[in-house]
Amino acid sequence: MNLNVIADNFPFLLQGLFVTIKVAFISMLFSMFLGTFLGILRYLKYPVISNLVGLFIDITRSIPLILYIIFIHFSISPYLYSHINFLSVIGIDCLEMYSAILAIVIFTSAYVAEIIRSGIESVEKEQLLTAKSLGLNNFQTMEYIILPQAISRMKPALCSQFITLVKDTSLASAIGLIELTRASEIVYETSMHEFEILLFVAIIYIILNCLLKKILSVKEEWMSNFEPNV
Repeated sequence: MNLNVIADNFPFLLQGLFVTIKVAFISMLFSMFLGTFLGILRYLKYPVISNLVGLFIDITRSIPLILYIIFIHFSISPYLYSHINFLSVIGIDCLEMYSAILAIVIFTSAYVAEIIRSGIESVEKEQLLTAKSLGLNNFQTMEYIILPQAISRMKPALCSQFITLVKDTSLASAIGLIELTRASEIVYETSMHEFEILLFVAIIYIILNCLLKKILSVKEEWMSNFEPNV
């Protein structure tokens, strides 16, 4: 096994790793926010809105992510990137990265929405009656009673979904984004050391996802914000 090829190309692979982490982290934040919003709308069952959200979720989950990435990159992203680049404030100045984040957020938010909805519905109805008896309105009930317990129950499913998201960033190589997987392809195509490079990249993905699982599994200080207050 020739480890020199890894050492020689390590800076380039490291750049790809930073792109992967950046895309994954930003996509997690936005998909969690959008998915929670859609999940609550789906749960509230307003006739028109709930049906539209359900249609979006069903359509999104029926389409492969790579198709989403390619379609958005060559149809929607060029216009949005040049006119409404809302990601420029966080330093996203690359069309390929913009397209990848946009596609992954839309795609993942559909799955997160279903996780949120199922988590909310798992909260016992008796607690809703208790909240009403305490004089809480619907918003307060959702904030203080339902969401804290639902999020606690959804943690395993959300953890699994975000681990999948990290791996899905590799699909952005289809539109030319040089993230970790694409960087490894470039290296082994020029060095002809496929085994060493792919093994190294596989280990990096394992480490990334193990760290992510550890972070999401440990009850950190920010999780105290989700504890029930009644």
